[in-house]
Amino acid sequence: MGRRYEVDGYTAELDDDFQVVHRNPRGKKLQQIPDRLADSEGVRRLYRLRRALTGHRRNAGVQAEAWATAGTRVPLALAESDPVWREALDEAGVEPVADPPPAPDADEAALIARTYVHPDDHTMTLLLRASFARHWDALVASQEDWALTDTVATGIRVPEDSEPTFPERLMAAHPGREQEALEAAYAFGWSLWGSPLLYKSLLDSSLERLAATAPRFLPAVLDELADMCLKAGGKHQEHATGYFTRARNAEREQHTKLDERWLDARYATFADHGALATGAVRARAKELAPRGAVVSPDQLRRFRDVLVRRVHTPRDLYPGMAADLRKVARAAGANPESEVAALLADIVPRTGLCAGDTDKFWADALKGKALELLVERRPETVHDVLRLIPDDANSPADWLSLLRRSGALALLTGEHPGLPAGEAARLLHDWLASEPTWRVRSDELYDLAVRLAPRLAADAVPVRLPYPVPGRSRAPMPLDLADELLAHGVPLADPPPKLGSPGAAHLLVHRRPHLSRLLADPRFARELRSALHAELELEGLPEAGVSYHRHYRPHREAERNSWRGTPGICRTPLGREVLCAWLDRQRESLRAGLDLNGLVRLLAPFVHIGGVVDELLKDEATAREFAAVDVAALVLADLPTEVGRPAVEGLMATMRPEDLIGTRPLPALRTRIDETLPDLSESQVSQAWKALQTGVNCQEGLRRVVARLSD
Repeated sequence: MGRRYEVDGYTAELDDDFQVVHRNPRGKKLQQIPDRLADSEGVRRLYRLRRALTGHRRNAGVQAEAWATAGTRVPLALAESDPVWREALDEAGVEPVADPPPAPDADEAALIARTYVHPDDHTMTLLLRASFARHWDALVASQEDWALTDTVATGIRVPEDSEPTFPERLMAAHPGREQEALEAAYAFGWSLWGSPLLYKSLLDSSLERLAATAPRFLPAVLDELADMCLKAGGKHQEHATGYFTRARNAEREQHTKLDERWLDARYATFADHGALATGAVRARAKELAPRGAVVSPDQLRRFRDVLVRRVHTPRDLYPGMAADLRKVARAAGANPESEVAALLADIVPRTGLCAGDTDKFWADALKGKALELLVERRPETVHDVLRLIPDDANSPADWLSLLRRSGALALLTGEHPGLPAGEAARLLHDWLASEPTWRVRSDELYDLAVRLAPRLAADAVPVRLPYPVPGRSRAPMPLDLADELLAHGVPLADPPPKLGSPGAAHLLVHRRPHLSRLLADPRFARELRSALHAELELEGLPEAGVSYHRHYRPHREAERNSWRGTPGICRTPLGREVLCAWLDRQRESLRAGLDLNGLVRLLAPFVHIGGVVDELLKDEATAREFAAVDVAALVLADLPTEVGRPAVEGLMATMRPEDLIGTRPLPALRTRIDETLPDLSESQVSQAWKALQTGVNCQEGLRRVVARLSD
């Protein structure tokens, strides 16, 4: 045990394992420091001593292992001066020698052993670089209470690959201010025994103090923190980005003149690790090329290299990147567009062309001659452009411009050789499949397809339309384009059954509304008829009547998937034929007799097709048949008990059309049901309510259908 510190009977002391032990006035060992000791200078001194002793033991062990590996001759005097060194050397298997090795040629290359004594009766021998030893002597004496008592020349040369500690590098960078630099680093948390902990809030507070007291050291400290965070990785990497940026800003504020190659190497290192902020890059461009500045070709090359190394994913591209490079290129007297092309040649292989949410970057980068120069420099760029879809550019017009400027359009049309047979057909399918159903189809893509028709016909490879594929967003089905391609002799691939059930609302016909060529093709006529028939029959919905209420409720005017207008396919002769045949089947179902559930199923398609009935299916005779449906009789048949028709009709007259939600009626309606249908069990009440509500909903649906069928 060393010296004991006491406040009001509470004590603190350092045990043989270098642990601080706290006790209360009765001598009981405490688990944590008591409040009375927390602010004691003596206890703070004890913790500084503990840090020094534990750090010394750790550093001695590491150094001894390194000497053992390198076969370094270690003087016996070092082991005799400090038992910590004796123990570390023994554990590492290093046998000290009585005769020290010859001294190095220069003092700066030597390690000297300094022995210090602490007022608490502890001694410690430290190995220091000769050039910095006296500054450390002063620091440990003033800040750590260690007094120098002896010096031993070890004769051990500092390894050539050994980098000085940060405090030593800071001293070397500020000749004449070494002691001030060392004290600034110490105040921040650097010492002979460790570095600051990476707690950002604490670091930021220390940085504020440093900026106020010793701002000249701020850039170097920020750079060191950035390196520490970068090495730590994980959550600390974003802090590395911030500290690096702040270091550069501090240098500009202090007008610090730096070695440009060293500075660009710093930028490149942080770019490689994805820790270089956009703001830092833009500030560097502004710094390199202010108005009237001249930039060397080597500086331009290094700046472009930083831009390239910073891009790991498309998200790393920023809108002003090309503008920054052009600015620096002009200051260097280089061709700005050629420099942008060189940048693109390096980043396109890893990011793709026009990828991600970076269209602003691409719009700027490709607005000049950079694309044409890129194709000259990297011919495979043409195929990168071919892989683009219209949405990869700002607009379909810009996409077509890229095809034209890159030479991809000439490849597609066959003006230039090099595109294999069938590739144009595959690309056209991919472009068509990329169009979303919620947006109006682009005329540019249609016109491009027509322009490609001679090439497609010559290839004789069937074009596949963008039929629906499970797990992928649906695209509009361009039947009008298919009709036009057939007119140009382009073969079309066989359609899947029911065309993949795309939905009539997504069948585009407006450029060629009659579809004369397509409907003359028996493959497409057959599958179109099947697709329309299946949609009108609402194939795929559950058989249970109640489930239909969740999809096409008979009292609704429209549902989410209902036709919002008359699909163009319905106006074709084939469409009219399918609609009329479907309506005839509905009439036959009425005549054959329906239960309440069947009536729900009968009315559901009318909710789906909506206004198509008004435009194409007006028929007074059919309207009269629907008007004659006796809904009350169907409800009576579904009730769980017998009751008179007038009572049921009276009860239904008090109800209004509503969605069937839940399993039981609301209290007010429950009361009326109990009055009309007494003595029902809970399950029977639920059955009666569903039958009554379904009947009321069907009455509303019939009213709307009759109105639409009537002239």
